[in-house]
Amino acid sequence: MESASTGSGTTPWRSSGSATSCSFSKERPAHAPPRPYHQGNTSDQPDVEYVWRAHLAGCATAADLANGFTIEHINYADDCCTDNWSLRSLRVRDLDSGRIMLDHAASSGKDLHLFQKNADQFYTTIDLDSDGDGLSDRIELHGIRDQGVVDTWLPDHDSDPCRETIAVEIDWLHDIVSDVSDMPDRAAIDEAIAMFADAPRGPQDFCPYGHLPAAGVQLLVDLDEGIPVDQAERMRPLVHAPHQVLPYYRFADAHFSAVRRGLFRYNLWGYRADDTNKSGSCCTKWGFVVTLGTVQDPPVRVQSASFVHELGHALGLAHGGHDYVNYKPNYLSVMNYAYSSIGIPDYVAWDRRREQLGPAVGGDNRLEQTLGEVSTIDYSRSTLWPLRRWRLDEGRNGLGTGQHTMATWWDNQGVRHIGDASEPIDWHPEDDGVVKVDVNGEFQLCVEAADGSLESQRADDDSVQGGKIYAGLDGVCDSDPAPTDRAVVPQGFDYPDEHKYKIDDGVLVGSDDWSRIRIAPGSGDDLPAPGDVPEMTTDEIMAHRARFLDAVVAAGSPKPVTAPRWGYAYMDRATPAEAPLGAVTSLTTSGQWSTGRLDPATANRRATVVHTGTGTYDVRLPGVASPGGIAHVTPYRTAYRGRTCGVTGYAPDGPDQLVQVRCFNENGAPADWWFTVFFAEFGPGTTPYATIRYDDTAGGVHTVNPVLNTGTVNSGGGVNRVVRESAGRYQVTLDGRAFADGTGYVQVTPYGNGTPARCNPAATQPGDDRLEITVVCHAIRGGAPADSPWLLSYTQGAGLHRDVTTPAAYVTVTGDVDPARSHSSTDETPALTRLGTGNYRMTWENLGKVGDSVQVTSTGTGGGYCHLGNVNSYAAAPRVTVDVWCHTAAGTPGDSPFALAYLRIP
Repeated sequence: MESASTGSGTTPWRSSGSATSCSFSKERPAHAPPRPYHQGNTSDQPDVEYVWRAHLAGCATAADLANGFTIEHINYADDCCTDNWSLRSLRVRDLDSGRIMLDHAASSGKDLHLFQKNADQFYTTIDLDSDGDGLSDRIELHGIRDQGVVDTWLPDHDSDPCRETIAVEIDWLHDIVSDVSDMPDRAAIDEAIAMFADAPRGPQDFCPYGHLPAAGVQLLVDLDEGIPVDQAERMRPLVHAPHQVLPYYRFADAHFSAVRRGLFRYNLWGYRADDTNKSGSCCTKWGFVVTLGTVQDPPVRVQSASFVHELGHALGLAHGGHDYVNYKPNYLSVMNYAYSSIGIPDYVAWDRRREQLGPAVGGDNRLEQTLGEVSTIDYSRSTLWPLRRWRLDEGRNGLGTGQHTMATWWDNQGVRHIGDASEPIDWHPEDDGVVKVDVNGEFQLCVEAADGSLESQRADDDSVQGGKIYAGLDGVCDSDPAPTDRAVVPQGFDYPDEHKYKIDDGVLVGSDDWSRIRIAPGSGDDLPAPGDVPEMTTDEIMAHRARFLDAVVAAGSPKPVTAPRWGYAYMDRATPAEAPLGAVTSLTTSGQWSTGRLDPATANRRATVVHTGTGTYDVRLPGVASPGGIAHVTPYRTAYRGRTCGVTGYAPDGPDQLVQVRCFNENGAPADWWFTVFFAEFGPGTTPYATIRYDDTAGGVHTVNPVLNTGTVNSGGGVNRVVRESAGRYQVTLDGRAFADGTGYVQVTPYGNGTPARCNPAATQPGDDRLEITVVCHAIRGGAPADSPWLLSYTQGAGLHRDVTTPAAYVTVTGDVDPARSHSSTDETPALTRLGTGNYRMTWENLGKVGDSVQVTSTGTGGGYCHLGNVNSYAAAPRVTVDVWCHTAAGTPGDSPFALAYLRIP
């Protein structure tokens, strides 16, 4: 063996290998015996190279040398007359093979080691850790050799001694009776490995082994073995066993090698961590658990995010990075619950992809898949700007990140929002400037139901969301929990005070995770014990994932226009004699109006129709062009066997909106008929308003949850859902507290070119933070339940157009007028007169004006239908009467509940 060293100083010194009988020779006479040390003056010249040879035969092998050796410096000079000695580089070469066995060199201007007279007298390669990751170079290069065990898994998997490495062994439970396994998906582990490889750490500027290390962190995962258990053992909590040894430790004792402890982290995947079904737990002495067993086929992203979330705790990260304040908008990390099941999406990439999703999402999981494709799991990469909940500046340029990352937060009603973290954020859509917003309100949980049904009543500014009570903007839990509910924190608990973000001077502080993580395993004594860190249950994870998706959908939904845009017309040219096929025909001016008249460019335009075939029409509403919005149609002028009309499509054409309509007779055959047509875009206002264009592109046979298209809006900031329950029956949900009392008006119109059908709202059910509406559809011919697309509008406290500047009304009739679900801009309740079987007249004394219009919908469940008979505002205005006819599913006159919306010119 030949050794060469470079250094400076003047001292004799000695090097000893792994056996004390090893001998060295340098400038020794041939007859002189070798001696077990090298002695010589190193002089005062800097960077002088010294070479010596050692004969190791019989005392140490090349493998012994590779496992490390120690250089001991012995200085015999007096303290007054000695120099320290700097070791700058050290190379060891096998003279037999020429192989370089060790090549250490300090970076420019630095030392490998400074030998001193009375201190630092040893330099060892045995436990040298070039990258400071807690795994010595010897272990990474040659494996673990301890207690007679040789474990070469690390070098076999290319562990790099010059790149920070985290080693994790994963085992999982396998129910061998039912053949059910908790093994993580390999794709999830690969996603975690890629996350660490892309970490903003390193590379080191020097490696003593002659190669240039890569940047990032090397996450090496030994996906080791399934542990055979029976069903009862698999379902037993892994880190919760009062007065017993935790099952985690029992499994670790049997399956986690003792020589790996303190070097590898041990991760066990199982069914549940404790009796709450939470998704994981950290930290045990040797690692952590991931428990997604209660989720059937958990998505790869949920698996990868749960794994790196719990690993993050083992690396010293909390839910707020450096603190436990969760849901901070300025903390973009998978440690933040807001991102712990989805990852961190790219806002611009999502926005671009959203436009390619097609007319409906949800039924085939396109939304979730697409969001996953534009998201990545990651720890936070920088400390973003601090946020003051009571002084949020909407004019500031985002959160201080140069990335188009998707930020997310709560508003004061508990609605989750998203925005581009690199752009100015509209924290509170109803206000501008400096605003007060409960942005991390989901962290401030006060009370939750023990059995799923919340009995407690909220107090003061506390809020109720999803069966839980939160502290609200002031952060104080004011509500008194009912005996059947669970107090998460004591009544009066002050979250901002406890977690140091008080209203007056406190802030929500971000965190740079990658600069904070502790790579080296250590003893784990300073990490939280199992159960100390609250984690979401698997149910909460999946629900939170769904809520994040909802927020993304809501953000991508149409926003209200700055000025009302709506119009209607009476299509009074139904027959070929009135409207020749293919010809543009003007409609009566007395039954039409649009906001286009307020624009000088379209003020003189009037509605027209093109009769395109038997029962089919293209109606042009002037000056209200919009790529979105909603349209409705109601048959008119009918006092006998009813007609049914539906919308087949609508789209802008220049400055106008084209609405395509088809009409049928009572047998479902195309029929020329008269109708009123209405169109509105989502306009400004504060009243509850929602629309849905339900079109699954397959004839109404799929659930679409949530609905995302240009014809679907929700003024409450939530989403709208359609769940197909059975043939022709749909459960609609309008999410948002704004819809909770359910006293508004619902209009439903059949849509598309499928089987002729009638559709109507059949029931409404208010909830704490939503409104559920049942929509039913029946085939025109025969009256059997039938699937069909449809259009829906909901308005409350304003007309069907949501334009409070124009008089309007709606009324709901269930035997008599229901005043709680009726509205008039003149504050009057209309009089109801039953003129005969299925024939009704509504009368308002102070509402009418010539040039008005009406939309009508049945609200029954049996397949009956209602339509417009007559509108009379010309006889004694402002008195107006509206006649309605209703029929049974068989087409004969029949009494039925119904609702109507009255519209008029300003």
